[in-house]
Amino acid sequence: MTFSDIAEVSSHNKRAIIVGGGPAGTLMALALAQMNWNVSVYERRDSYSQNDSTNRRSYNIVLFARGLMALKHVGVTLPMEESVFLKGNVRHTTKGAKKTPGFSEAVSVNRNILARHLFQEGITRFPEHIKYYFGHRLEAIDFPQKLATFQTDENEVSQEFDLLVGADGVFSTVREIMVKQFEGFNCHQNLDEMTFKICQLGNATEFANATEDWGKCFHTWPSTQPVTILAPPNPNGSLTGVLILPQKGEITFEKIKTEKDVEALFSAKFPDVFSGKPIPQEFAQDLLEQKVSFGGITTTCSALNVGDSVVLVGDAAHSVWASLGQGCNVALESCRILAEILAAHNGNLKTALPAYNLARKPDTDAIGRMSEQGFGGNKRAGNTLFFAKTIALSVFHKLLPQFFAKPALFQINKADVGYAEIEEQWKAQERQLWGIGIGLVALVIALLIVWKARV
Repeated sequence: MTFSDIAEVSSHNKRAIIVGGGPAGTLMALALAQMNWNVSVYERRDSYSQNDSTNRRSYNIVLFARGLMALKHVGVTLPMEESVFLKGNVRHTTKGAKKTPGFSEAVSVNRNILARHLFQEGITRFPEHIKYYFGHRLEAIDFPQKLATFQTDENEVSQEFDLLVGADGVFSTVREIMVKQFEGFNCHQNLDEMTFKICQLGNATEFANATEDWGKCFHTWPSTQPVTILAPPNPNGSLTGVLILPQKGEITFEKIKTEKDVEALFSAKFPDVFSGKPIPQEFAQDLLEQKVSFGGITTTCSALNVGDSVVLVGDAAHSVWASLGQGCNVALESCRILAEILAAHNGNLKTALPAYNLARKPDTDAIGRMSEQGFGGNKRAGNTLFFAKTIALSVFHKLLPQFFAKPALFQINKADVGYAEIEEQWKAQERQLWGIGIGLVALVIALLIVWKARV
């Protein structure tokens, strides 16, 4: 009997409830079904609309090695016709645009399309093990009885469980109930004050001086900080941009009230988007009519599980700011790690869930802290000191590679390096820089003393 066979036998007839049908919930359902669990997924929405990806509030995510490894763990391949395998990053500056290798080997996919694809995988591959219930809102959890109650438009539904997985997002009802019912379990959230709106930027190959592969590249406008656009591509070559503005300052969404204001913003900050042509009226109207969204929320829980029957994954457990591009990646990675630990413990929840918390929480706490510090490639938070350190470390690495490693941030998308390890490396590199700084100051002072002594 193989290792996977043991995990399947140990999980036979075990019942799991997953609250939330987003990417984390649907992926977790697949992982549990592979181990022979009987899984019920409860989702508040009525269905996965075929038009979700065209909704103006919908957005694309970029999956790196962490997220892609999690999909591979459950045997999922992204649909080629609905995904873009990126060929690089195009950086747009006042001096023109330049393509770099960044984002190569990553995949751009609409978040709703990803969730729907995982859902379809579940109903196709595991029809006897996974059941999906739409239009169900979680009302209560009886932890001693292991009973969850859901409300529909018509009635109330209750179901028993051996394992309940909270995958219901940053405003998780599961987590809220846990906070109320378990003394010592708490949650802290921190709001990113940067704000954003979604804008459709047209086909990337129609930009000035564009090349054919621009339609398969991630696009950034980093020189206009703290006003910036991040734009992953769609399968048809168009770009769905995220326009990011601060809450306070010279340029904010509150100050952009007319079509002329929109035109002035793009003419001044993003002139190559429309290549000097008049901004389409529908583009300006769409931007003006949208509700402003905040850049993200970090969520840090005191634990990722309570007892031996309830566990949190994804944004319900550890949401992060978008500054790193890690949100969906860390969510999917947590699902993979939880599944692997469940298998390693042969489905024994009394030992597996604490082991998951012990193994995963240091990394999820670290990625939350790093996202708040501006760690990563997006300077929208205006963290000048952070990027000065990163540039200095890059220079020192090129000059003295035997003494200075590459900046820790360059490992952020590697699936085999934990976030906590990256954070520790970064702290060590900061100490290196402080040592150099103190040494230089001491040298300058010594030279001044010598100079004055000679004068």
